[in-house]
Amino acid sequence: MPIVFALLVVLVAGLGPGEEPEYVPAGTEAYSLDLELDGYSNGKMDPDRMMTVRGCTLERDAAYLFSLMVDAAQADGIDLRQEDCYRTYKEQARAYDRRCPYVETPIFGVDAVTGEQVQTGTHRARECTGPPVAPAGASNHGWGRAVDFATRHRVLSCYDDEFHWMRNNAHRFGWVHPAWAECGKATQEPWHWEFAGVTDPTLVEYVKIDPRLIPALE
Repeated sequence: MPIVFALLVVLVAGLGPGEEPEYVPAGTEAYSLDLELDGYSNGKMDPDRMMTVRGCTLERDAAYLFSLMVDAAQADGIDLRQEDCYRTYKEQARAYDRRCPYVETPIFGVDAVTGEQVQTGTHRARECTGPPVAPAGASNHGWGRAVDFATRHRVLSCYDDEFHWMRNNAHRFGWVHPAWAECGKATQEPWHWEFAGVTDPTLVEYVKIDPRLIPALE
């Protein structure tokens, strides 16, 4: 049976000479499926897959776009800094234990003989305070695809120039602010941003195949 090769013609429209295509996030939250399929574990990333840029250790794809984003921010007069980047499994476990310690609550019952209320046991459960924190192995920081951004003095707030720059520009580099962290929500974390990967819509939208070749492929 003869082998028929179809020619895919990729057309990038609307771009002037020397212009780069506009990239957009591939999703709305950190993308980790590729890392899982490659056999990596959350919080136990292989050092060979990691890079440290400006003191921030991230998965290499996230690190590259992070570096471009920080450079772009600086060009606009915005000094983006980071409070936290990759967290190992143990580091995430310690953070979860601090935010969600075990608390023992006494359980009371009525003594069948005396009729008095007496302690019959204790209930032990975690009680979390402050912003949400994921258990070890469940945080996107553990994939090296999340960063807590900061100003010179503290983590980002919803009113900082750095935050507004991120909101208007981070998507160009595949970085997103997940819905649960949006300002105005009880779980808001304006400092927390995630790498969702990038897609070039011009390449996706304008990939075409010559319809005359379709019958030859059937």
